[in-house]
Amino acid sequence: MGRAPLTLLSLFLLFAAASAYDFDYSCSKTFDDYYFGGEYLYFTCTVTPDSSSDAKLADDLEYHVLTQLDSSALAVVVKYKDGKKVLFPTPQDEYCSDKGRTLLTFYVPESEDGVDEIALTVSGYVPVIDSRLENLTVLKVEAEDEELIELEITVVNKQKFYSDIRDFEDAECADQKKLKEAKLLYNDEEYREAEELMKDVEQAVEECYVSSKMETYKSKIDDLKASLTEVNKELILIQYRLENEKDRIENYEEVKARYEELYLNASSIEEDIDELEMLVNEGKFTAADTKIDEIKEVLSSLKLEVEELRSSIKEKSLIDADLTTIAVAGGGIAVAVIAIAVVMGSRRKDKW
Repeated sequence: MGRAPLTLLSLFLLFAAASAYDFDYSCSKTFDDYYFGGEYLYFTCTVTPDSSSDAKLADDLEYHVLTQLDSSALAVVVKYKDGKKVLFPTPQDEYCSDKGRTLLTFYVPESEDGVDEIALTVSGYVPVIDSRLENLTVLKVEAEDEELIELEITVVNKQKFYSDIRDFEDAECADQKKLKEAKLLYNDEEYREAEELMKDVEQAVEECYVSSKMETYKSKIDDLKASLTEVNKELILIQYRLENEKDRIENYEEVKARYEELYLNASSIEEDIDELEMLVNEGKFTAADTKIDEIKEVLSSLKLEVEELRSSIKEKSLIDADLTTIAVAGGGIAVAVIAIAVVMGSRRKDKW
Protein backbone atom coordinates (compact mmCIF):
# COMPACT_ATOMS: atom_id res chain seq x y z
CA MET A 1 0.00 0.00 0.00
CA GLY A 2 1.08 3.61 -0.53
CA ARG A 3 3.24 2.65 -3.53
CA ALA A 4 1.09 3.87 -6.43
CA PRO A 5 3.23 5.53 -9.14
CA LEU A 6 3.41 9.30 -9.11
CA THR A 7 2.98 11.36 -12.26
CA LEU A 8 6.14 12.87 -13.65
CA LEU A 9 4.57 16.29 -13.27
CA SER A 10 4.35 15.87 -9.50
CA LEU A 11 7.93 14.60 -9.26
CA PHE A 12 9.82 17.04 -11.46
CA LEU A 13 10.13 20.76 -10.97
CA LEU A 14 11.04 21.78 -14.51
CA PHE A 15 11.93 25.29 -15.56
CA ALA A 16 12.47 24.85 -19.29
CA ALA A 17 11.36 28.33 -20.23
CA ALA A 18 13.88 29.91 -17.88
CA SER A 19 16.72 27.49 -18.68
CA ALA A 20 19.58 27.97 -21.11
CA TYR A 21 17.78 25.83 -23.70
CA ASP A 22 14.53 23.96 -24.24
CA PHE A 23 14.57 20.19 -23.87
CA ASP A 24 12.61 17.01 -23.29
CA TYR A 25 13.49 14.40 -20.70
CA SER A 26 12.65 10.84 -19.71
CA CYS A 27 13.60 8.54 -16.84
CA SER A 28 14.06 4.79 -16.72
CA LYS A 29 12.23 4.49 -13.40
CA THR A 30 8.70 5.21 -12.21
CA PHE A 31 8.97 6.49 -8.66
CA ASP A 32 6.75 5.51 -5.72
CA ASP A 33 4.77 7.64 -3.30
CA TYR A 34 7.05 6.90 -0.36
CA TYR A 35 10.46 5.45 0.37
CA PHE A 36 12.08 4.17 3.55
CA GLY A 37 15.67 4.36 4.76
CA GLY A 38 17.95 1.73 3.30
CA GLU A 39 16.15 1.16 -0.03
CA TYR A 40 18.42 1.02 -3.09
CA LEU A 41 17.74 3.19 -6.14
CA TYR A 42 19.26 2.97 -9.61
CA PHE A 43 17.95 4.96 -12.57
CA THR A 44 18.92 7.02 -15.64
CA CYS A 45 17.33 10.26 -16.80
CA THR A 46 18.00 11.51 -20.34
CA VAL A 47 17.88 15.16 -21.38
CA THR A 48 17.31 15.79 -25.11
CA PRO A 49 17.50 19.31 -26.62
CA ASP A 50 14.31 20.21 -28.51
CA SER A 51 15.90 21.62 -31.67
CA SER A 52 19.18 22.10 -33.54
CA SER A 53 19.56 25.55 -32.03
CA ASP A 54 18.93 24.12 -28.55
CA ALA A 55 21.52 21.40 -29.29
CA LYS A 56 24.09 24.12 -29.86
CA LEU A 57 23.02 25.95 -26.70
CA ALA A 58 23.56 22.75 -24.71
CA ASP A 59 27.31 22.68 -25.30
CA ASP A 60 30.01 25.08 -24.10
CA LEU A 61 28.32 24.98 -20.68
CA GLU A 62 29.25 23.95 -17.14
CA TYR A 63 26.81 21.49 -15.58
CA HIS A 64 26.17 20.75 -11.91
CA VAL A 65 24.56 17.44 -10.87
CA LEU A 66 23.55 16.58 -7.29
CA THR A 67 21.97 13.67 -5.44
CA GLN A 68 21.22 13.31 -1.71
CA LEU A 69 21.23 9.52 -1.69
CA ASP A 70 23.62 7.76 0.70
CA SER A 71 26.69 5.94 -0.69
CA SER A 72 25.69 7.40 -4.04
CA ALA A 73 27.37 7.64 -7.43
CA LEU A 74 26.81 9.81 -10.50
CA ALA A 75 27.80 9.11 -14.09
CA VAL A 76 27.00 11.23 -17.14
CA VAL A 77 27.30 10.37 -20.84
CA VAL A 78 27.11 13.28 -23.27
CA LYS A 79 26.35 12.26 -26.86
CA TYR A 80 27.08 14.81 -29.58
CA LYS A 81 25.21 15.16 -32.87
CA ASP A 82 28.27 13.82 -34.73
CA GLY A 83 28.06 10.56 -32.76
CA LYS A 84 30.93 11.27 -30.37
CA LYS A 85 30.36 10.29 -26.71
CA VAL A 86 32.08 11.60 -23.58
CA LEU A 87 31.85 9.99 -20.13
CA PHE A 88 31.91 12.15 -17.01
CA PRO A 89 33.40 12.50 -14.48
CA THR A 90 36.82 12.84 -16.04
CA PRO A 91 39.98 13.36 -13.95
CA GLN A 92 39.61 17.11 -14.53
CA ASP A 93 36.08 17.31 -13.12
CA GLU A 94 34.99 18.17 -9.60
CA TYR A 95 33.48 15.05 -8.03
CA CYS A 96 32.67 14.97 -4.34
CA SER A 97 30.89 12.07 -2.65
CA ASP A 98 30.15 11.55 1.02
CA LYS A 99 27.43 9.88 3.09
CA GLY A 100 24.94 12.70 2.67
CA ARG A 101 25.32 13.63 -1.00
CA THR A 102 27.27 13.38 -4.24
CA LEU A 103 28.09 16.41 -6.39
CA LEU A 104 29.49 16.39 -9.94
CA THR A 105 30.57 19.50 -11.83
CA PHE A 106 31.67 19.04 -15.44
CA TYR A 107 32.13 21.09 -18.60
CA VAL A 108 30.68 20.15 -22.00
CA PRO A 109 33.00 21.53 -24.68
CA GLU A 110 31.68 23.32 -27.72
CA SER A 111 31.11 21.20 -30.81
CA GLU A 112 30.20 21.81 -34.43
CA ASP A 113 26.62 20.48 -34.36
CA GLY A 114 25.90 20.51 -30.63
CA VAL A 115 24.58 17.97 -28.13
CA ASP A 116 22.25 15.13 -29.09
CA GLU A 117 21.46 13.98 -25.53
CA ILE A 118 22.76 13.92 -21.96
CA ALA A 119 22.19 10.70 -19.98
CA LEU A 120 22.55 10.96 -16.18
CA THR A 121 22.81 7.74 -14.16
CA VAL A 122 22.21 7.81 -10.40
CA SER A 123 22.65 5.06 -7.84
CA GLY A 124 22.54 5.01 -4.04
CA TYR A 125 20.56 4.23 -0.91
CA VAL A 126 17.64 6.15 0.53
CA PRO A 127 19.00 7.73 3.75
CA VAL A 128 17.52 7.05 7.18
CA ILE A 129 16.03 10.37 8.29
CA ASP A 130 15.61 11.71 11.83
CA SER A 131 12.22 13.32 11.21
CA ARG A 132 8.91 11.61 10.49
CA LEU A 133 8.80 12.64 6.84
CA GLU A 134 11.17 14.53 4.57
CA ASN A 135 11.51 15.32 0.87
CA LEU A 136 14.98 14.54 -0.52
CA THR A 137 16.54 15.37 -3.85
CA VAL A 138 17.57 12.27 -5.78
CA LEU A 139 18.59 14.22 -8.90
CA LYS A 140 19.16 17.90 -9.51
CA VAL A 141 20.66 19.26 -12.74
CA GLU A 142 21.78 22.82 -13.44
CA ALA A 143 23.35 24.32 -16.56
CA GLU A 144 25.49 27.25 -15.44
CA ASP A 145 23.11 28.98 -13.01
CA GLU A 146 19.88 27.76 -14.63
CA GLU A 147 18.00 24.89 -12.99
CA LEU A 148 16.96 22.23 -15.50
CA ILE A 149 15.56 19.37 -13.42
CA GLU A 150 14.90 18.64 -9.76
CA LEU A 151 13.56 15.24 -8.80
CA GLU A 152 12.43 14.64 -5.23
CA ILE A 153 11.18 11.60 -3.32
CA THR A 154 9.33 11.50 -0.02
CA VAL A 155 11.13 9.54 2.69
CA VAL A 156 9.31 8.21 5.76
CA ASN A 157 10.68 7.19 9.14
CA LYS A 158 7.96 4.86 10.41
CA GLN A 159 9.62 4.35 13.80
CA LYS A 160 9.71 8.10 14.43
CA PHE A 161 6.10 8.42 13.31
CA TYR A 162 4.97 5.70 15.68
CA SER A 163 6.97 6.94 18.68
CA ASP A 164 5.68 10.52 18.23
CA ILE A 165 2.10 9.30 18.09
CA ARG A 166 2.62 7.36 21.32
CA ASP A 167 4.34 10.29 23.03
CA PHE A 168 1.62 12.78 22.08
CA GLU A 169 -1.07 10.50 23.48
CA ASP A 170 0.19 11.41 26.97
CA ALA A 171 1.23 14.98 26.17
CA GLU A 172 -0.46 17.94 27.80
CA CYS A 173 -2.54 20.08 25.41
CA ALA A 174 -2.41 17.47 22.60
CA ASP A 175 -5.46 17.50 20.31
CA GLN A 176 -6.54 13.90 20.81
CA LYS A 177 -9.07 14.05 17.97
CA LYS A 178 -6.44 15.11 15.42
CA LEU A 179 -3.99 12.63 16.88
CA LYS A 180 -6.46 9.77 16.45
CA GLU A 181 -7.09 10.80 12.85
CA ALA A 182 -3.35 11.01 12.19
CA LYS A 183 -2.92 7.52 13.61
CA LEU A 184 -5.56 6.14 11.26
CA LEU A 185 -3.88 7.80 8.27
CA TYR A 186 -0.53 6.42 9.39
CA ASN A 187 -1.97 2.91 9.57
CA ASP A 188 -3.36 3.39 6.04
CA GLU A 189 0.10 4.50 4.86
CA GLU A 190 -1.21 7.98 3.98
CA TYR A 191 1.90 9.52 5.44
CA ARG A 192 1.71 13.02 3.94
CA GLU A 193 -1.81 13.58 5.27
CA ALA A 194 -0.80 12.09 8.63
CA GLU A 195 2.22 14.40 8.79
CA GLU A 196 0.08 17.52 8.29
CA LEU A 197 -2.09 16.56 11.25
CA MET A 198 0.95 15.62 13.33
CA LYS A 199 2.41 19.08 12.71
CA ASP A 200 -0.76 20.66 14.12
CA VAL A 201 -0.67 18.41 17.17
CA GLU A 202 3.05 19.03 17.68
CA GLN A 203 2.68 22.80 17.40
CA ALA A 204 -0.06 22.86 20.05
CA VAL A 205 2.03 20.69 22.38
CA GLU A 206 5.10 22.89 21.88
CA GLU A 207 3.13 26.09 22.49
CA CYS A 208 1.69 24.58 25.65
CA TYR A 209 5.17 23.50 26.78
CA VAL A 210 6.63 26.93 26.11
CA SER A 211 3.76 28.63 27.94
CA SER A 212 4.32 26.39 30.96
CA LYS A 213 8.06 27.02 30.86
CA MET A 214 7.47 30.77 30.65
CA GLU A 215 5.35 30.69 33.79
CA THR A 216 8.03 28.71 35.62
CA TYR A 217 10.76 31.13 34.59
CA LYS A 218 8.59 34.13 35.48
CA SER A 219 8.31 32.75 39.00
CA LYS A 220 12.07 32.21 39.22
CA ILE A 221 12.77 35.72 37.94
CA ASP A 222 10.33 37.20 40.46
CA ASP A 223 12.19 35.37 43.24
CA LEU A 224 15.52 36.81 42.04
CA LYS A 225 14.04 40.31 41.90
CA ALA A 226 12.65 39.92 45.43
CA SER A 227 16.06 38.85 46.74
CA LEU A 228 17.72 41.79 45.01
CA THR A 229 15.11 44.14 46.51
CA GLU A 230 16.01 42.93 50.01
CA VAL A 231 19.68 43.59 49.33
CA ASN A 232 18.87 47.06 47.99
CA LYS A 233 16.90 47.83 51.16
CA GLU A 234 19.99 47.10 53.22
CA LEU A 235 22.08 49.29 50.92
CA ILE A 236 19.57 52.14 51.30
CA LEU A 237 19.88 51.95 55.11
CA ILE A 238 23.65 52.15 54.81
CA GLN A 239 23.33 55.06 52.38
CA TYR A 240 21.06 56.88 54.83
CA ARG A 241 23.60 56.58 57.63
CA LEU A 242 26.40 57.75 55.35
CA GLU A 243 24.40 60.84 54.40
CA ASN A 244 22.93 61.69 57.79
CA GLU A 245 25.31 60.28 60.39
CA LYS A 246 28.66 61.05 58.81
CA ASP A 247 30.13 62.70 61.94
CA ARG A 248 29.17 59.71 64.09
CA ILE A 249 30.86 57.05 61.87
CA GLU A 250 34.48 56.44 62.81
CA ASN A 251 35.38 54.48 59.62
CA TYR A 252 33.27 56.65 57.30
CA GLU A 253 35.63 56.72 54.28
CA GLU A 254 36.15 52.96 54.36
CA VAL A 255 32.41 52.28 54.61
CA LYS A 256 31.60 54.79 51.86
CA ALA A 257 34.08 53.21 49.42
CA ARG A 258 32.80 49.72 50.12
CA TYR A 259 29.17 50.86 49.81
CA GLU A 260 29.83 52.34 46.35
CA GLU A 261 31.42 49.08 45.23
CA LEU A 262 28.50 46.98 46.45
CA TYR A 263 26.01 49.41 44.92
CA LEU A 264 27.63 48.89 41.51
CA ASN A 265 27.48 45.13 42.02
CA ALA A 266 23.75 45.36 42.72
CA SER A 267 23.24 47.43 39.57
CA SER A 268 25.13 44.79 37.60
CA ILE A 269 22.76 42.12 38.89
CA GLU A 270 19.82 44.20 37.66
CA GLU A 271 21.36 44.13 34.18
CA ASP A 272 21.86 40.37 34.45
CA ILE A 273 18.18 39.90 35.30
CA ASP A 274 17.22 41.99 32.26
CA GLU A 275 19.41 39.72 30.11
CA LEU A 276 17.80 36.66 31.70
CA GLU A 277 14.34 37.93 30.76
CA MET A 278 15.48 38.36 27.16
CA LEU A 279 16.79 34.78 27.05
CA VAL A 280 13.49 33.45 28.35
CA ASN A 281 11.45 35.52 25.88
CA GLU A 282 13.60 34.14 23.05
CA GLY A 283 13.02 30.58 24.25
CA LYS A 284 16.70 30.01 25.06
CA PHE A 285 15.94 27.97 28.16
CA THR A 286 19.29 26.21 28.51
CA ALA A 287 21.13 29.53 28.50
CA ALA A 288 18.50 30.92 30.90
CA ASP A 289 19.12 28.08 33.37
CA THR A 290 22.85 28.84 33.35
CA LYS A 291 22.14 32.55 33.86
CA ILE A 292 19.83 31.86 36.80
CA ASP A 293 22.52 29.82 38.56
CA GLU A 294 25.05 32.61 37.98
CA ILE A 295 22.72 35.31 39.37
CA LYS A 296 21.82 33.21 42.42
CA GLU A 297 25.49 32.73 43.26
CA VAL A 298 26.32 36.43 42.86
CA LEU A 299 23.22 37.48 44.82
CA SER A 300 24.08 35.17 47.72
CA SER A 301 27.60 36.56 47.87
CA LEU A 302 26.37 40.17 47.65
CA LYS A 303 23.88 39.64 50.47
CA LEU A 304 26.64 38.42 52.79
CA GLU A 305 28.92 41.30 51.80
CA VAL A 306 26.21 43.89 52.52
CA GLU A 307 25.52 42.34 55.91
CA GLU A 308 29.23 42.39 56.70
CA LEU A 309 29.45 46.05 55.66
CA ARG A 310 26.52 47.04 57.85
CA SER A 311 28.10 45.23 60.80
CA SER A 312 31.47 46.86 60.16
CA ILE A 313 30.20 50.40 60.75
CA LYS A 314 31.94 51.78 63.83
CA GLU A 315 30.42 54.61 65.85
CA LYS A 316 32.54 57.19 67.64
CA SER A 317 32.54 57.35 71.47
CA LEU A 318 30.17 59.77 73.22
CA ILE A 319 33.04 62.11 73.97
CA ASP A 320 34.17 62.29 70.36
CA ALA A 321 30.77 61.88 68.73
CA ASP A 322 29.07 64.67 66.89
CA LEU A 323 31.72 67.29 67.63
CA THR A 324 29.88 69.93 65.72
CA THR A 325 26.71 69.42 67.76
CA ILE A 326 28.63 69.38 71.00
CA ALA A 327 30.48 72.56 70.07
CA VAL A 328 27.22 74.33 69.30
CA ALA A 329 25.58 73.07 72.45
CA GLY A 330 28.75 73.69 74.45
CA GLY A 331 28.34 77.48 74.38
CA GLY A 332 24.91 77.22 75.95
CA ILE A 333 26.11 74.73 78.53
CA ALA A 334 29.04 76.98 79.48
CA VAL A 335 26.74 79.96 79.96
CA ALA A 336 24.46 77.88 82.13
CA VAL A 337 27.37 76.58 84.20
CA ILE A 338 28.69 80.13 84.71
CA ALA A 339 25.24 81.36 85.69
CA ILE A 340 24.85 78.54 88.20
CA ALA A 341 28.31 79.25 89.60
CA VAL A 342 27.45 82.94 90.05
CA VAL A 343 24.21 82.12 91.81
CA MET A 344 25.86 79.56 94.05
CA GLY A 345 28.66 81.98 94.85
CA SER A 346 26.27 84.71 95.81
CA ARG A 347 24.38 82.26 98.00
CA ARG A 348 27.56 81.26 99.74
CA LYS A 349 28.30 84.89 100.37
CA ASP A 350 24.85 85.42 101.71
CA LYS A 351 25.12 82.38 103.95
CA TRP A 352 28.44 83.18 105.29
